[in-house]
Amino acid sequence: MPEADSSVPSPGAIQLWFTQVPQDNSVGIRLINSAGDLLETGPPMQDSGDPKSYSIQVKGELGSGTYTVAWRGIGDDGHVVRSEFSFAVDAH
Repeated sequence: MPEADSSVPSPGAIQLWFTQVPQDNSVGIRLINSAGDLLETGPPMQDSGDPKSYSIQVKGELGSGTYTVAWRGIGDDGHVVRSEFSFAVDAH
């Protein structure tokens, strides 16, 4: 959350779901603005109720524009999975 290619109000958090439980301390989630700047967020936190879910807290309000979430994780088999998706913020 937010979903890829969606348009949303400024989110307080970014949440991802993996298909398997990632290795401990292997998840990285970055939030990048349209200028390519890395934005300040909290560290990735595993959901205590769903070990396949991780989230980061967004620091402050995001202005209108397009943002990219770049993520990676390592599965139990040692395979590194990484991808990214974009979403838009409509601050109106």
